[in-house]
Amino acid sequence: MESEITVRHLLDLCRKNDRTGLWQYSGFLTPAEQDDFLRCPEAAHFPFRMIGGYEAAERRILAAGNESVSGEPDPPIRVVEIRPKSEKYAEELTHRDYLGAILGLGIERSLTGDILTRDHRAWVFCLASVAEMLISSLTQVRRTTVVAETVSPDLPELAPRFMPLRLNIASERLDAVCAAFTGLSRGQTEKLFSAEKVFVNGRTITDKSARLKAGDILSVRGFGKAVYDGIEHETRKNRLWVVLRKYT
Repeated sequence: MESEITVRHLLDLCRKNDRTGLWQYSGFLTPAEQDDFLRCPEAAHFPFRMIGGYEAAERRILAAGNESVSGEPDPPIRVVEIRPKSEKYAEELTHRDYLGAILGLGIERSLTGDILTRDHRAWVFCLASVAEMLISSLTQVRRTTVVAETVSPDLPELAPRFMPLRLNIASERLDAVCAAFTGLSRGQTEKLFSAEKVFVNGRTITDKSARLKAGDILSVRGFGKAVYDGIEHETRKNRLWVVLRKYT
């Protein structure tokens, strides 16, 4: 299975760090790939971290090592900003548009992480090895002529933005929160669990009865991601008003 091959590769990186004392880095991993590795018993024997380039990243690289042996890590992640050459003629471009243009250059998906879009611009988190190719070769997204350049990951535009949400639910069970969060019926929500599209703190959750706790990050593929802040108050009919902050 492809997931087993990925886990073996990540374990090899950890073993290499163990032998050499040098930080080892993977390509960008999907949330499911990260979860597969975190669930592998052998992974617990090695020091590592998952890094995506910014706080709320979904796609992250494995950095195998620790500071006490290997020093401070220097993850090979760069941020490339893409903006229209002329705002006047810029189209309303989506995440899919930018991703399609990048893949059209022959760049593998594992070499790029999250893509943030806002106000006719996009920020692509990518490995350093492809940053220059993006800058020199990406000149058009759909019909919009664009320019690209490397920018600092500390840009204010890259700081998380949230939209507050209040949901009325029967309990803190994950299926109840997901149904309210997505606006789907109970039956439709159950399909999200069976399709492994529900994540809490980056890990796949298939147990519908699992309970969220304040501070957990809930992600539902296709519906977005939010920080769960807990119960605001309980109604007279024993229902709960809960508060979340949805990433925008």
